[in-house]
Amino acid sequence: MMNALRVAISLLVGFSTIAFGAPEPAFTYESMLNLYFSDDSGMIRISDMDLAFAPEGDINAAVVVTDSENTVVKSYKFYTEPRWRKGVYARMSEVGPADFELTEPGVYNLVFLIDGKPISRLAFALELTSEGDDPFDPVKKYRFIGMWQVYGYLFMNTLRDEPFPELNLWLGGKDLAEGDSKDTFIATVKDEEGKVLAHSKDTQGYFGDGHYEQTEISLYFPHTHERIINAMPYMLSDWVANDGHYTIEVTRSSDKQLLRRFHVVVKDGKIEELPATNLKFEPHVDYIVPRVGDKHSQNYGFEKAIWLKSE
Repeated sequence: MMNALRVAISLLVGFSTIAFGAPEPAFTYESMLNLYFSDDSGMIRISDMDLAFAPEGDINAAVVVTDSENTVVKSYKFYTEPRWRKGVYARMSEVGPADFELTEPGVYNLVFLIDGKPISRLAFALELTSEGDDPFDPVKKYRFIGMWQVYGYLFMNTLRDEPFPELNLWLGGKDLAEGDSKDTFIATVKDEEGKVLAHSKDTQGYFGDGHYEQTEISLYFPHTHERIINAMPYMLSDWVANDGHYTIEVTRSSDKQLLRRFHVVVKDGKIEELPATNLKFEPHVDYIVPRVGDKHSQNYGFEKAIWLKSE
């Protein structure tokens, strides 16, 4: 199915991109991944999307779903006046209700446009998980899969006035063992030789059935269960102490099944960022804004994140 998603991603490469001056507008990847997707009904609901490098004045924005033939299934508009603005960002609200109801399994693209030209997209697939042939529950059920399985990011919290990275990722029912409705996970940092440098606490990391949900977890120097309370945090200074290639392995607690393996490269004392977060990345529809919603206040704003990719 992931091969099918690669096909879906390739469908829009030939689309022209918007001709504003650099940098070009882009919807934040976090707000796309956190849209409402219903695994029960196959419905996608569009609401309150964040736009980076927003044009001044009224904004003519819309969103469409295209199928594997690049045919528009349905489209909706956003209000031309943003709900909020701050710096280069704008919160766009849908002319609602803006619901896409998908019932045909296959690969799709959720495409965001300004003045009719694509600026951002999220590729995904819809699976049929139940034909509805259970007489006690005669309803078809679905599951969305896609970029939630691929991306995560590090967000910098602060501990003792020093940066303390927090791992953010998306987990859901697809990550559970057959028949299970909930589980926990462990995240482990390893070097090129496979040595464990840090891991999460085994009392954290819950996820459950249903669509992917964003979850956050912190990492600590290796410790036993009995020493959890005294676990030493794995700070940013520890991450970048030595240049090299590292991995963050996310495994299911119940059976140690590998769920994600994020790649981290440290060079010249810094964590390298993904090529897709470069302002000049092409195609622009796949540009990932390296900013996420501000977790340190209730105000509308954004902070830097280091996006990670699992393969």
